[in-house]
Amino acid sequence: MRAPRLLGLMLIGSSVAGASWASMAPTVTWPAWAIQLARDVDQFDALAEADAHIWGQLPVIDARAQGVIGDGVTDDTPALQALLDSLSGGGTLVLDGGVFVQMRCLRLSHRHVRLLGRGARLHASNPDDMCISLDGEGSELRGLELTAQTVRRGTMLEQSRVVVQGRGTKVIDNRIRGSTSAAIMIFGARSYAIVGNQVSATLSDGIHSTHGATMGYIARNATDATGDDGIAVVSYRDGPRCSRILIEDNLVSGVSWARGISVVGSADVVVRRNKVAGTGRAAGIIITREDSYDTYGVERVLILDNSVSEIAKRFDWPDDHQTGQAAIDVNAHVAPVPELQVRQVLIGGNTVVDGRTDGIRLLGGVCDVTIADNSVHRMGGVGIAVVDATCARPIASCSGNEVDAPQTNPPDCRSP
Repeated sequence: MRAPRLLGLMLIGSSVAGASWASMAPTVTWPAWAIQLARDVDQFDALAEADAHIWGQLPVIDARAQGVIGDGVTDDTPALQALLDSLSGGGTLVLDGGVFVQMRCLRLSHRHVRLLGRGARLHASNPDDMCISLDGEGSELRGLELTAQTVRRGTMLEQSRVVVQGRGTKVIDNRIRGSTSAAIMIFGARSYAIVGNQVSATLSDGIHSTHGATMGYIARNATDATGDDGIAVVSYRDGPRCSRILIEDNLVSGVSWARGISVVGSADVVVRRNKVAGTGRAAGIIITREDSYDTYGVERVLILDNSVSEIAKRFDWPDDHQTGQAAIDVNAHVAPVPELQVRQVLIGGNTVVDGRTDGIRLLGGVCDVTIADNSVHRMGGVGIAVVDATCARPIASCSGNEVDAPQTNPPDCRSP
């Protein structure tokens, strides 16, 4: 078994020495829960590894050779679905060049079925029935350009451009422009990888995990001009809770209305080395319990080595449209019982620059947060703030931060 790569450290009791994945001091004391979480997600990148040993043994079908038109006009849905269904023992369907049209959802229902693009575009012409649904275990979508006709925002699974439900599924190196709901909707999937995709011009979130999605790897994607959050992990109390998700090395930009990266009502999530550049009215990264959507509380989240800039400033929304959220916001404004609080968060090694409001804010029912070795500059509000605290101990530890904002509350969070 490989040594922990993600940590890149020597564990000494509860200390982290020389942690390459958080730009902290040479030795920083991490809570035991944070060390365990880092270990748990350490090898999630393996979820994205190519299954060459599987695909090499399975049939490959070329869509054009089987009579699929791909002229950008003809509805290719029946022909494509028939070919996907024919792969009952697994295999690859190749779209090689051209523009293929789908007028309703395509479903990869069998185990180990892959839809592979080679210079092809798949256009969804029905705004209400546009998905490519990865339902079978080990199914994969790779290398396609996906476009869509959209009218107004929707919330149904069929209105997402890609739906991920099967165990061990992969969405790799696709370009997605336009979706009525989320571009990539992960709905209850387990052991999934969303890697290297370019997402833009959605009417809802860019990449959205929900309904108990677990063991997820979301990495090296770029989202731009999304209608809602760039990348979101959301757990509503009428369904199972999302957990054990690693979000790393993504670029999130141009979020006019919503947040860059959000962790809502979920547990055991790591957000590391992402770049969030430009929101119009809300946080760059938010960890929150949302009463209006009846979500769970949040537990055990690591926010490490991210770059967060130009927050609540990019699109010049007027003051009465602003949310007041900080660049990194930890928020449980309504948390009437302990299980609805936000608990155990570590914010370390992040660079926060150029925001309208506060740099890092803890609001309401937020408990046991470690804030260490962050750099916070050019903020319009307070560098680090605790507001309306309802927990006995909102901050577990706070030190070593470089802050040039007018003030920091509490004041002992700055570097000596």
